[in-house]
Amino acid sequence: MADKLEDEKFIQKCINLSRQSVENGGAPFGALVVKNGEIIADSINNAQNKVSDHSEIIVLDKVHKKLGTSNLSSCILYSNCEPCPMCAFMIREYKIKKVVFALPSLFMGGYSRWNILQDDELTQFENFFGKPPEIVSGILESEAKKIFDKTPWWMFGRDTKLEK
Repeated sequence: MADKLEDEKFIQKCINLSRQSVENGGAPFGALVVKNGEIIADSINNAQNKVSDHSEIIVLDKVHKKLGTSNLSSCILYSNCEPCPMCAFMIREYKIKKVVFALPSLFMGGYSRWNILQDDELTQFENFFGKPPEIVSGILESEAKKIFDKTPWWMFGRDTKLEK
């Protein structure tokens, strides 16, 4: 129960970051990294300025700089949305132990669409990739979806259908 409450607390912070991003004209994405119950860094998306600046990539880079290591196996990554394949590979390379997100990404997800986060075969390249992280999804999903519903980013959430 304590883990669920902590996950909800940090996902709420990601949702707040996504709201802040939208209010500033950006995309509705926010992420943070936690170690021992403390936020190490947080980030919003900056892909409108640099295509690779997803919130997860930015926050991983911040944590790497702050902790001085690429081995983040004692850290948890929180995001208001399921990480894409690019972010999923970075999460595996930084060896994150747990990934918690609110909204699934059925079209672009690095877990639900392309199972990079749980691909055990990557583990054979232990110099590069960590073990598959624990995955917790759907935390405060409906609250996270409310932010996306106010934007053109319709393709996120469990109830999403391909629009034509």
